[in-house]
Amino acid sequence: MKFYLKLALGNIKKNKKLYSSYFISTIFSIALYFIIKTVGNSPTLKDHDSITMFLNLGGYVIALFSLIFLFYTNSFVIKNRKKEISLYHILGMEKRNVRSMMLLETIVIALISLVSGIVIGMLLSQITSVIILRIIHKSIHFSLIFSIDAFIKTIIIFSIIFFLSLIYNISVVVRSNPIELLKGQNIGEKEPKTKIFLTLLGVIALGAGYYIALSITDPMQAMVLFFVAVILVMIGTYCLFTAGSIALLKFLKSRRNFYYQPTHFTSISGLLYRIKQNAVGLANICILCTCVLVTLSSTICLYKGIQDSIKRQYYMGGTITVTDSDYPDQVYEDVKGLLKNKKYDSLYTLSYYNYTGSLKKNKVHLNDYDYNHLASINLISLEDYNHYFNQNLSLNNNEAYLYSYEGYNDHTISLENIPYTIKGQIKNRQLQANNCFAPNNISIVINQSALNNYKLKSKSYFIGFNASKKVVDEVTTAIIHKDYNYLGNKYYVSIQNSYEDIDVIYELYGSLLFIGIFLSMMFLVAAIVIIYNKQISEGFEDQNKFEILQNVGMSQKEVKQTIQFQVLIFFFVPLIVAIIHLAFAYPLILRIFKGLLQCNENVYLISTTGCIAGLIIIYTIVYLMTSKAYYRIVKR
Repeated sequence: MKFYLKLALGNIKKNKKLYSSYFISTIFSIALYFIIKTVGNSPTLKDHDSITMFLNLGGYVIALFSLIFLFYTNSFVIKNRKKEISLYHILGMEKRNVRSMMLLETIVIALISLVSGIVIGMLLSQITSVIILRIIHKSIHFSLIFSIDAFIKTIIIFSIIFFLSLIYNISVVVRSNPIELLKGQNIGEKEPKTKIFLTLLGVIALGAGYYIALSITDPMQAMVLFFVAVILVMIGTYCLFTAGSIALLKFLKSRRNFYYQPTHFTSISGLLYRIKQNAVGLANICILCTCVLVTLSSTICLYKGIQDSIKRQYYMGGTITVTDSDYPDQVYEDVKGLLKNKKYDSLYTLSYYNYTGSLKKNKVHLNDYDYNHLASINLISLEDYNHYFNQNLSLNNNEAYLYSYEGYNDHTISLENIPYTIKGQIKNRQLQANNCFAPNNISIVINQSALNNYKLKSKSYFIGFNASKKVVDEVTTAIIHKDYNYLGNKYYVSIQNSYEDIDVIYELYGSLLFIGIFLSMMFLVAAIVIIYNKQISEGFEDQNKFEILQNVGMSQKEVKQTIQFQVLIFFFVPLIVAIIHLAFAYPLILRIFKGLLQCNENVYLISTTGCIAGLIIIYTIVYLMTSKAYYRIVKR
């Protein structure tokens, strides 16, 4: 056993170029999972249900992605070690001995990765906890975090992943004979045929995904069909990278003036003969880059749009709405009494009829749930407006006053197909009455005699006041516990504490931002590791080819140009396609944001542009590093 352990350690050390990316992948995945589980179990977040819910969901996503990601990285290592393992067989080592050696290698790698990942996770958990508390605008409590539950789950999850990788590695050895293993690195070296069916399937799937993204206008429908579009685009990407890349390379090969140049000849022929391997790698990188761009830009936009959302929805610290009561003034008097001797900015009341409807251009329809033009509509009688705001305005029956949060540019408005001339726009936001949870918010003031032409619902009685968080808490809590049975049999009192709602919004969108950053980091690292593995693997495969080319007269400069051209194609084609995917997804994501009351398109545009610029910079750095590493391997 000591001999096999020594052999296993020697193999890991000898193959450090192959194992470096594997160690980085495993340690990074373990640390990320341990951090998210530790923070999820942190005492400082125990009262924040939405955060812990998203963290637990993020833990499941990271665990599943780690399984796929680490399985890929392991398969890369074993594929490049086939020649070495075959030599052990040829030298007389039996398969059971090789299995013992591989078992010890896996145990050593697992121990190093688990210890390193958990230690790094422990060190970063406290920082991560502070970051998430800052994101959700909560006070920071410093305490050493170590979760036994996170520790046990991390050990179990990644032990299973290492065990499955070991089973796969052993199956490769058991199912293959030494000759097949020796040829393992050269599988897929035949020129592929053009795949018409796969190309058509890719075009149809991608076209269908793009069509959904561009054609859906209903925000609710956009939320439902978003994942359908994602799946179709993923299928189309894999098909087109597999079949379309063959067609593209063969087209370039047919262009004699372009193809028969030292740089292009070597690069295109090399890519063409390894297209089966390259196509899947390119598609994976493209999908991962798209995931990074969509996830990060969307979550940043949601978080950056919080202030706009709060400004739109909450303008009063405390709001109370009374419906179906003959004595609503009593509630107002109670609020007034509770605020007596307390510091507050404003207190007012208003009677109104509230509807959810639609506003399309200058046409208003009540009880119309058209999500593209959804609006919160308040109808207020001129008599009530004059009474509650101490005004003395007048209107004809075909005239109206209007308040609109978003702004209104027309001189007329049609309410249930009855036209009104807008006599003036009122700037007083207190006409908004209720907090707005629709993309559009308007209040229409007309004569009571004109209001009587409509089938009106029960009148609501709104009370709004602004004060400190403590005062709002005290007043709203007192109203909640007050007995109002004398108001009538059907009365309904709705109480809203804006401070509590704002905390919930920060928790919700802050959690999404945090998970978005974590998942984007994982997707980005996965893309970089795939690129690195691919280039290192192909570097070893291309050593002999470039040596032969240099022997027949290719200069070092031409070798460098060939490498740069080949790596450039491998790098930037997936990035360009990912940006195209994001461009087509842009309208669909905006529709979803509209459904979530995130209506500021500039915020998303800036977030998206920033993410694209950041990814291009990171991509360029990795490109420069990888091309140098590839060149160092090839020139030996």
